[in-house]
Amino acid sequence: MDRTVLAKELKAVGVSLNGWMPVLQCEVCKRQWEPFHTAVGSSAPTARLDYWKCPNNCNADLQTSRMIETALPRYVVINNIPGMLFGDEDLREFEIYAYSMDATQVPNKET
Repeated sequence: MDRTVLAKELKAVGVSLNGWMPVLQCEVCKRQWEPFHTAVGSSAPTARLDYWKCPNNCNADLQTSRMIETALPRYVVINNIPGMLFGDEDLREFEIYAYSMDATQVPNKET
């Protein structure tokens, strides 16, 4: 799944996908929501098939493309950084992003 194309498709139904955050935002009411719910009997969060619908129903009457209907986001956490992936090809990019957030050592300038 091409994340850039999916972001454009979500925009067409009034939803913003910002970076890797597991949060979506409605363009109309600006409400944010996390599409993930803990699956019964599982420790891995899962997303509903209508993950893209605003909880306030702002975009309930909009028709979605097949791409949005079949795209199920996957919740991942790397180095305590949560992310939302839409395909296996996103994983490597998210790993690079998450590992770039590692704290680096700064030399002590007093010595």
